Amino acid sequence: MSSESESESEVVGGKRLRLSDRVYQSMRDRIDEETWAEGTRIPAELELSQQFRVSRPVVREALARLKRDGLIDSKRGSGSVVIKPRTGGRLGFRPVETIADIMRVFEFRLTIECDSAAYAAMRRTPEQLERIETLAQQLSDQQTDEVFGDSDMRFHIAVAEASNNPMYAATISMMKEQIVSGMRLTGVIGSTDHSRADTVHDQHDVLIRAIREQNVEAAREAMGNHLRSARYRLLGFEVGSPND
Repeated sequence: MSSESESESEVVGGKRLRLSDRVYQSMRDRIDEETWAEGTRIPAELELSQQFRVSRPVVREALARLKRDGLIDSKRGSGSVVIKPRTGGRLGFRPVETIADIMRVFEFRLTIECDSAAYAAMRRTPEQLERIETLAQQLSDQQTDEVFGDSDMRFHIAVAEASNNPMYAATISMMKEQIVSGMRLTGVIGSTDHSRADTVHDQHDVLIRAIREQNVEAAREAMGNHLRSARYRLLGFEVGSPND
């Protein structure tokens, strides 16, 4: 198999990246953030190629990847439509209903999100770093718990996407309902010295600095500290685990 031509790749941060990867990630973001909600008809190849300023074969490759991921479906003459991931119905994460469920969610997040943050520090592109920084600024104490939780989730998904391993982002995206449900079930307990947004902003800043400086271990530690702090605010008590 011949290697991809230079016209189908670009240099970002000193590294050559496939254009189809960039287009795929942009379209995946629209689906994850529900800009393209379930049932949305994806624009035609020609329109997408004009939007992303790439060739139609590049768009076609990105669409094929979305289809393999089970995020879109296509029919001859009808184009592509956003669908729910093909999880087989009963597969997936169980709903959060108890304090024990919340503890399990954090235990799982402490394994995968610390690693995804470390890989983000190692592999992130300038564009991905800029997106992380932008999303971090969108958190506000004026937001409802639901909106605040959605904004925070977008930040965490962006960090996972910067790992450039799509399995991290896909797994964390699948956990959105469980994470936000946990916040609604227990309420958010802010610190006495900082507002909720100030506390989260401070912790995000430490994580972002580590990712910006490509300090792998600092990013891993910052994400762990952030998640443990969030768990304490939610539960009101410390929890021992192998990650603590």
